[in-house]
Amino acid sequence: MPPRRAAATAAARAFRDPPRSPSLSPSIHSVSNESDFAPNEAGSSSGPPSLASRASSPSASEAETRGKKRKRAAPRPISRGAIDIEDCVPRHHGPEYHAVDNVAREQQKLLDWFEGVRDARGMPWRKRYDSSATSEEKGQRAYEIWVSEIMLQQTQVATVIDYWNRWMAKWPTIADLAEADLEEVNAVWRGLGYYRRAKSLLEGAKVVMNDMTCNHGLPSDPDTLERIMPGVGRYTAGAISSMAFGIRAPIVDGNVHRVFTRLLGVHAPQAAPGTTRFLWDVAEALVDKLPRGLSRGIAGDWNQALMELGATVCRPAPVCDQCPLRAACKAYEEAELLKVPPPPRDIECTLCEPVPGKMAVTVFPMKKAKKESRVEHEAVVLTEWIGVDDRRWLFLKRPEQGLLAGLFEPPTIQVTGTGAVDQLLAGRTFVTDLLGDIEDALEEHTAIAPVPHIFSHINMTYHVQRIVLRGDRPNPKRGEWLSLEQVRDANVGTGVKKCWAKVYGAWGSGEVGQRKDLVKKQATKAPLKRVKRADGQIPGKKRVVTMPTVPKRRPKTRQPSNVEVEENVEIIVVDG
Repeated sequence: MPPRRAAATAAARAFRDPPRSPSLSPSIHSVSNESDFAPNEAGSSSGPPSLASRASSPSASEAETRGKKRKRAAPRPISRGAIDIEDCVPRHHGPEYHAVDNVAREQQKLLDWFEGVRDARGMPWRKRYDSSATSEEKGQRAYEIWVSEIMLQQTQVATVIDYWNRWMAKWPTIADLAEADLEEVNAVWRGLGYYRRAKSLLEGAKVVMNDMTCNHGLPSDPDTLERIMPGVGRYTAGAISSMAFGIRAPIVDGNVHRVFTRLLGVHAPQAAPGTTRFLWDVAEALVDKLPRGLSRGIAGDWNQALMELGATVCRPAPVCDQCPLRAACKAYEEAELLKVPPPPRDIECTLCEPVPGKMAVTVFPMKKAKKESRVEHEAVVLTEWIGVDDRRWLFLKRPEQGLLAGLFEPPTIQVTGTGAVDQLLAGRTFVTDLLGDIEDALEEHTAIAPVPHIFSHINMTYHVQRIVLRGDRPNPKRGEWLSLEQVRDANVGTGVKKCWAKVYGAWGSGEVGQRKDLVKKQATKAPLKRVKRADGQIPGKKRVVTMPTVPKRRPKTRQPSNVEVEENVEIIVVDG
């Protein structure tokens, strides 16, 4: 047998049937709330498996059981939808398989690799740690990193760079930011989405400037950062502490999660509490194993190197031949060497799940179960008042918490039915509640074609309507009348701009009818008389939808008077 093939065969055999440590105990670790396993009785660890190799000397209890056949744990029931367990790749191994020792021996290779790519993507907030910097300079560095990390949540680096530069030009210090208001912050943030991130930056700056213990700067301790700063979790706190202050704090973000699961061969539910705890323990162990006596900024470099590796090399579709840690990667080793199904072992890892289909590096991390987006419908009523020499539009401000927090929008109400009549009635009723009786001032109430808009967790359909009022301008109970210039400058979401463009052709335009694909449905007080063709159809490709009779008075329901008719009303739908 050729030497290279013999070596590969020996490596595969060693992986399939590694030597059993006499000190290894079958500690059960629940990896999810749905697991049938529970922690061992008192005296056994309920946490994740040990990350380093255990000592070889057996304990007294283990010595008593030596020579006896160890009872295998009952297999866990596996529910994977359409996945057949017979089609899964066998990965029999114990918890010691996920030890970090091999990765720790390769840490310097990753640090050396990072030195060569540190400035490759041109991120202005990525700077070398300066151990001679003053506390004020480190505090400024922490502010810059904090802003970048909040912006990078749910947003790509290429997009963030321009926003970060504009932000730092407007508020170069945390003290400058603390003097701003939410409208200013949202205006600079406009286009990044997830506006609660901008709000958390503003609130965090005020916390720092008002908390005497902070000394007008971000604290260096990661636990303190996580405790007092809005929107700062364990990852962001670790990034600030390690990169700005040189603290040995671990980090785990989406990229690092993928890197760790591949390096250690962890195929477990991504969001399970057990998986999360295990990966944070891995991150902490590796930070602790970094060489001592070197630059204090080594922890920040290590954390940035992990993130850079996950973003550029260990991507969902990895470039393994460019990875400096390939020699320590369990996923790569398995994909290359695991060709023959291994024999079952008495002790198996309780963290990993079976691997469906064919083994490859890309099966790590375990795919998340897709969560279906909920479907919602809202009526968006663009309410316009036209005076002698003036035009105004009614806008309301959304609550400071929740979806699109603090942004402006036209009167908007959730609707359950998708019928044109139901939507018109809901929109008219809502505007009447805001402005009072608008019957005498009402010139037009038109429904426009629906506008789909996708959020990360909601499939929204906006049913756009236009109301035109003349005469005396009503005083709204909530909201305010904005001029066209004020509308253009208002902080609004992308969905509002799309709805506006359906009526006026483009965001900020006030010209009606620029689009040719408007579909209008107009409710009137009396039936409309049209001359029908011989085939019974109305000329101009018009369809007639009959509105059911609506009683004049309906208990506990406030209906607009000019759609409360005794006889049937026709809704004229103009196609194109």
